[in-house]
Amino acid sequence: MSRIRFFAAKLTCMLFIQHANACTVSENILESTPLNYASTQNEYRLKMADMVLAARQWPNVEIQAQIIASAYVGEDNTSKLAKSRGEQLKDFLIKLGINPQPIYVDTHVNRTAYPVDSTGHGGHLQLGVSLLPFCKNGCNNLCDDLRVTPTTKSIK
Repeated sequence: MSRIRFFAAKLTCMLFIQHANACTVSENILESTPLNYASTQNEYRLKMADMVLAARQWPNVEIQAQIIASAYVGEDNTSKLAKSRGEQLKDFLIKLGINPQPIYVDTHVNRTAYPVDSTGHGGHLQLGVSLLPFCKNGCNNLCDDLRVTPTTKSIK
């Protein structure tokens, strides 16, 4: 009799407890540009276009963007240069079809270069773009969708 109660309790728990899924979905790029260079390099634009194509594979989401544009102390007109870089990146994302409403631009003036990390990435990293899904009813379904490659593993 106690075995029957145990299995009944276990079955009840399995039916009524929902499991939560969590993962991170984004497309990211962080690059440097020559000091005092006011334009966006074509190589960077191509990488951004690839990011947008990958993000368009996300089903039933709106794409939002976070842009970090920096200039370094020692570059000419640092604040103006950082703002110009950010505006150019935003304009390019709009040309690629990203809705301008959820594009956020943050500008910085940095004093020191980034240290080189284990991947060899570092130095003057003035341009950063992250594309993120905006889901009206939550993004849990993206973790298990075969069209989506999460940037972190699913936690269940």
